[in-house]
Amino acid sequence: MFRATLALASVVLTLSTLSSGVGASDPATQSVEKLRALLNSIDPYLPKEAVSGKLVVYGSGSMDGLMHAWADNFHDFHPKASVEISGMPEDASMKKLVAEPGSIWMVSRPIAADELAQLKSLGLKNPVALEVAKEALGVFVHQSNPVKAITGDQLRAVFTNQTPEAPTWKSLGATGQWADKPIKLIRRGDDSGTQKFLQNVLFAAKMREGVPMKSNSEVVSAIKDEPYGIGICGLRCGSTAARPLQLKSGDLIIPSDDLAILSGKYPLVRPMSIVFDLSSANANTNEFIHYILSQSGQSETVLAGLFPIDLPLLRAELQTITATRR
Repeated sequence: MFRATLALASVVLTLSTLSSGVGASDPATQSVEKLRALLNSIDPYLPKEAVSGKLVVYGSGSMDGLMHAWADNFHDFHPKASVEISGMPEDASMKKLVAEPGSIWMVSRPIAADELAQLKSLGLKNPVALEVAKEALGVFVHQSNPVKAITGDQLRAVFTNQTPEAPTWKSLGATGQWADKPIKLIRRGDDSGTQKFLQNVLFAAKMREGVPMKSNSEVVSAIKDEPYGIGICGLRCGSTAARPLQLKSGDLIIPSDDLAILSGKYPLVRPMSIVFDLSSANANTNEFIHYILSQSGQSETVLAGLFPIDLPLLRAELQTITATRR
């Protein structure tokens, strides 16, 4: 209980620091109040029973930091329980879940109904996907890049095979020595949750080829060394040598601040999901998932640079788990 209180206190302290020195109508202050109200509306974690043993979790590298934080805090509640976490490509993760139905697959994108049907056809009795956090994505360029904003149509032209010819920076409004320089795509590999989200959900189109990277942090690091590079990854992955472009719709600039993300105005947001077989879930798995969807678990999403899921969705997921297990 102490650790759970500490997690929420850490979030409040972090948010208060971010909003210090600004007015009540400032977006930073409004986002702090919105996050605080959301977290305070979530029930604290109250263990239903003491659990022990090892729970195996694998999959998306984008969820690695958050999952480790959840595992550490869960261990404080259940000292005899452990969570083994490893990164793994999506195809291998799906096969592992079928082979080990008592495990959990981390996926950094939404799960389609046909994917759950496929898992069921492969032998799982009751595969379930839950959204457990949200991540805002950003379109990153080198700090020296003169382009400041990008529209949805420009995004599609740059990242998909909408046009056969490789785009140049002139297509995004750059002039002078930048105009005729080819845009160099730096992207995640085809089997990553990030790339599958972009191809199957955001753009629903075949993606243009680029330089594949193993993680979001590697995307930003590569852009730091490539002045003409561009890539999409977690908004909080930025560094001093790479910055996110603003998103533009017509003449409207969409802010990439927390308030826009929490209010649903920022469009580049993806869910972080877990997939497991509810029929094979033991007490350890059930307790861990209830921890994730508790006040303490959702507070950790903020500390990890992500965002909590919406309260109606969280409560619906808890009801689904409880009702199905009866």
